[in-house]
Amino acid sequence: MLALMKSLMNSIFGKFVVMIIIAGMAFWGADQAWTSMNTGLGNDLAAAGPRGIDMTTLDRRVENLLRNINANAEKPITKSEAVDQGIVDQVFQLETSKIVNLGYASTIGIKPSTDAVVEQLKTVDAFKNPLTGELDLNTYREVLYQNRFTKDEYEQQVADDLILKTLGDAATAAIYPPQILASIQALYIGETRDVSWFILDATKAPTPDAPTDEDIRAFYDENLAALEQPERRAIDLLRMSADDFLSNVTVTEQEIATIYEATKSERFSEPDQRTFIELYFADRDTARAAFGQLAGGADPATLSGVLSSETRTGNKESVADTALQDAMFGPGKQSGALFGPRESNGKWLVARLVSVQPGAVYPIETVSDVIRDELMRERAQVHFYENLDALDRSIGAGYPLSQIASELGVPIISFAPVDETGTTKDGVNMTGLVAARDAFSDAFRVNAGEVSSRYDGDDAVYLTSPRTIIAPSTPDFDTVKDDIRQTLVAQRAANAMQAYSDSVIEKVKSGDPTLAGAASAAGANVESPTLPVTRITAEQSGLPTSAISAIFAGRDGDVFSYPNRTGDKFMIVQLNKIMPPSDAALEMLGTQATSSLNQALRDDLQFAAEAEIRNAMKLKVNDNGLAAYKKSVATDQ
Repeated sequence: MLALMKSLMNSIFGKFVVMIIIAGMAFWGADQAWTSMNTGLGNDLAAAGPRGIDMTTLDRRVENLLRNINANAEKPITKSEAVDQGIVDQVFQLETSKIVNLGYASTIGIKPSTDAVVEQLKTVDAFKNPLTGELDLNTYREVLYQNRFTKDEYEQQVADDLILKTLGDAATAAIYPPQILASIQALYIGETRDVSWFILDATKAPTPDAPTDEDIRAFYDENLAALEQPERRAIDLLRMSADDFLSNVTVTEQEIATIYEATKSERFSEPDQRTFIELYFADRDTARAAFGQLAGGADPATLSGVLSSETRTGNKESVADTALQDAMFGPGKQSGALFGPRESNGKWLVARLVSVQPGAVYPIETVSDVIRDELMRERAQVHFYENLDALDRSIGAGYPLSQIASELGVPIISFAPVDETGTTKDGVNMTGLVAARDAFSDAFRVNAGEVSSRYDGDDAVYLTSPRTIIAPSTPDFDTVKDDIRQTLVAQRAANAMQAYSDSVIEKVKSGDPTLAGAASAAGANVESPTLPVTRITAEQSGLPTSAISAIFAGRDGDVFSYPNRTGDKFMIVQLNKIMPPSDAALEMLGTQATSSLNQALRDDLQFAAEAEIRNAMKLKVNDNGLAAYKKSVATDQ
């Protein structure tokens, strides 16, 4: 498309066409603006008080969610599918709930301080310098860039999270359920289900009739749409990462030696040993006076009011108290560092670091490869960022993928034809191609030879270009006749095994035979859990999750069946008896019942508070704008 626009601008007629296109775009934009003005929401899809959410922000939230879902999914979900499955609506509802609460917080003046936001940033390991363990601004900026966040956007999100937590904590503070509810809850969670089961071998079911040629032909005629092969595209992929520029990097032995000398005591040595003295005092004032004297250089042996003292030597892991550990072993701590005063078992502790004994340093020969690899990757990352600009210029110029790859010195990976899920005709999923995500999806929106938009992954950027496009087609009957026969055979066998299981269940429900009799007739043994099955112990019972749900919703004598993955064996489960907990069990369950009730009450109170806030804030929603967004997503896909 970019190449076409560029060529059009080289002629008078072409310029006229481009002017018409631009005018049409302007008209569409004006129409959208008019629609937005009519809602009183401006560019926002929803607003409550001073807070709102626009189309760009919603799109980002949807993309972030899909990125997380698709990270471990066998089949990635596209935005279009997210619309169809209601995921976009769920994200929008969640975001409107947030802006209602944030809008309310703004109207009553709740706002976190800059210090509170900074303290929250300090807790994120990804932002810390690996040497000092402290918040590192350069690392912070790089991580935000990699995740396509600006500093202001991310810090606003952190501030919003702190506000929401404050509102939630305020709504659910000091919750204590009445004892009568705790007693009822204890009865509920302590109730025992007596269950037993056996495994039914469903392959013993009567063999169904084999499908005839007429059956196969009828199936083919009735399922032409399902048998149609989808459009497939042979796709070329350009994946550019820092690894592509490792060969351009040189690291000298002198550079390795310099870094080794500068960091060997912190990074390339055994853990150091530290000696520190712990002093205990009877009260806080005495401990504070001693702390002041120690800070002034006093000898611990000269202090008054010391109840006891202990000199300890060890490594960081030998100190269980994390606060004391940080004071004695934290980055930059030197002899004379102090800790306390702090109450400990009725006494007041003050500690002083006496000496630091460095650990043995590893020889440079054993760590040079580690340093070299780090330096090479650091410098390759710089080359990578420098080449991003060149990549964008090539995309903007409308160059074909082969030319872009040649100018960057990055190889192209060619894939066999796949459908929109990344699966070949033989059922092989091309995970390397699917990893390109939006760039992969774009390959099904552009013509052969055109280049997709750039997609930025966690550690690489992607471009795709379809080589060839194979149109959808329905195979001839003779081609798929044998496959259909196998499908029908498997289908009828599965139906027969399910019917066999159903017949056993109906007989057990009638009491003729009993579960034990049915198991004996099937050549199986009856089994029971080793522990009583309660709502607390159910997960350790060996029962499937679906069976656990059923037996706690069932009644005495109910029978259920659960097939295995292949459908050739069924677990036949019977709920024999429901028994209330004993008095001793109820006494033991009291604390747990109170705890679970606390959480339930907190959830209810939070829900009620949010409902009141929503009524007070009068949420405004641009339904037309949301529909337009979903329509644009479906069209793009």
